[in-house]
Amino acid sequence: MRTKPDADAEIKARKAVAGKFGFTLGCIAAAAAVGVNLYRAPKPLALAPVLLALLMAALNVPFGIGIGLMGEWLTRPDELKRK
Repeated sequence: MRTKPDADAEIKARKAVAGKFGFTLGCIAAAAAVGVNLYRAPKPLALAPVLLALLMAALNVPFGIGIGLMGEWLTRPDELKRK
């Protein structure tokens, strides 16, 4: 069994990696969403569809971070889970 400071440090490190991974996934999803939305937008592009596509794509970043952190929590070993 790990001591509490060791377990806390490992959990903190796992959360940091999961957050960075989720941020990366969110950015990739945001770029794909902007591409799809702008491809489907009526041409010539006006300011409103571009802003709408960017705002909709920006929602992917926090979702990606949340999914990354949830994945860390679900895959955390039993010895690190807090009782």
